[in-house]
Amino acid sequence: MELERRYIEEVGEAVEALGIMLEKELGGIKQGLAELYRLIAQIREEEKNLSQEVQKLKEETMKTQKLLQGFETIMSRTELKLMDLQRGSSDEEDFAGEIKNDLLTIKKELQFARSDLRELLKRQEDLEKKLKDVEERKGRFER
Repeated sequence: MELERRYIEEVGEAVEALGIMLEKELGGIKQGLAELYRLIAQIREEEKNLSQEVQKLKEETMKTQKLLQGFETIMSRTELKLMDLQRGSSDEEDFAGEIKNDLLTIKKELQFARSDLRELLKRQEDLEKKLKDVEERKGRFER
């Protein structure tokens, strides 16, 4: 009987030690899960901020593109008007020759401006491609 009691006490102590060990392990797991939850919340917040920034970038890109396209249209119309003036002024006197030279200068300047504008529009397209790439990466991040 004494022996049985001693075995029961040893088993009880072993069970108690196992319980303490399990509590420590569960505490560590609980702490790890809390950290994981915090990291997930942080990632979601960063994703939300990234989405907002991408949306703002899209809106600004679209506004810029519309402005540039409007500017390019105005430049084209102005260039056509100057060409018409140039043709019309060819019948004038010496004074007309001077105006004709001025119009040629203006025409060249407008052509350079249009060239620069085309480059800006090309850059705009490149920016839009980069934006799509960012969105694709973001989409992969969300999965």
